[in-house]
Amino acid sequence: MRFTWFIARRIIGQRSHRSSVSGPIITIGIIAIALGLITMLIAIGTGVGLQQKIGEKVAAFNGHIRVTTLENSQRQETLTPLKDAQTIQTTLQQQANVSAVQSVAYVPGVILNQNAFDGIVFKGIDNSFSPEFFTFFGDSEYVSALGAQDIWISIDLAKKLALTIGDRVSLYFASEETAMPKRRSCSVAGLFTTGFSDYDNTYVLGHLDVIRSLYGWDNNQVGAFELFLNDSSDLSIQSNALYDSIDALVDVQHVEEQFPEIFNWIRLFGTNISLIIIIMIIVGGVNMITALLVLILEQTQLIGITRVIGASVRSLQQLFLIQGTYLIGVGLFWGNLIGLGLLYIQKQTGIISLDPATYYVKEVPVYMDVTTVLWLNGLTLLICLVLLILPSFIIARISPTQALKINP
Repeated sequence: MRFTWFIARRIIGQRSHRSSVSGPIITIGIIAIALGLITMLIAIGTGVGLQQKIGEKVAAFNGHIRVTTLENSQRQETLTPLKDAQTIQTTLQQQANVSAVQSVAYVPGVILNQNAFDGIVFKGIDNSFSPEFFTFFGDSEYVSALGAQDIWISIDLAKKLALTIGDRVSLYFASEETAMPKRRSCSVAGLFTTGFSDYDNTYVLGHLDVIRSLYGWDNNQVGAFELFLNDSSDLSIQSNALYDSIDALVDVQHVEEQFPEIFNWIRLFGTNISLIIIIMIIVGGVNMITALLVLILEQTQLIGITRVIGASVRSLQQLFLIQGTYLIGVGLFWGNLIGLGLLYIQKQTGIISLDPATYYVKEVPVYMDVTTVLWLNGLTLLICLVLLILPSFIIARISPTQALKINP
């Protein structure tokens, strides 16, 4: 083994003296590994970043888990109040992984002023509403606490209706009790934007007492509870455990069940990332096979000399595998340097933007951790080395006597 390492170091040290034939091919192999790793890092960093950011946005608006009545389970509107809501709320707040429980109710309606009108969903909230909503959606213009006759609307909806903070606007809701819809007059107390066009063009946030007054609910009645979790992994398991802990006939749904179309869409990112990784590793591996074949053919006389003096085929295979590992390592070094550098620049500056109407975010989000980087580098190195074993068997087919001929 010492002999193998000695010869390998000498060859690697003379890398600047490569022939004009092998030089470009080896360089192309290194570039292929570097570009492949750059592509994989960017695909994982941006793909996982989009998955997490979109998932966090949906959860920030709706909570990780919703607890409501069975009548409300198949629709967004919560027109039937929860029975024994205070007991359910106390049970939910005692759960170890629950960070916040907010009382809500949803009801469809129409917003109308002298300029225009639009269909909306009125989301009733109270003092339990998470203040992190406006912190998470950084473009919000949070002006004052929500009063009983105040509403928060999106910036897009405000532009459509030509509304500003402090303006009064009428909201109309259908009623089974009267032929005419019920009206509530509210003041615009704040503006927000979520980046979700469906949310921004549809939802109006107001006090829960508005919905209570519409349907004659008691002061303690709510349409649903939205839960925020400290650890949002394994939502299916956690929602089932939560259902078992509630001593009432309710429906418990996590956010992925409520909005399957959004989460099915972002799961496709994982499929695309996997395809990119497979293609890039194969391309890099094929290029390294070519580079190693050129090295073997270029150093045929070295193979003949070492075979004559007693070197085994296995040791020579190890010799060229060491050279291949070195070339792969050079490619990985530059790939990490450039790929992680580009991701860092995007994370700090947000220089690459996206259309929020399509991707729900204004700029490409980035996620990357040390474990993912190490795993990706290790996988690339391992697969490329496995592929390099195949051309190394050519050494056994080289005859030492033929290899030593100066003019074959």
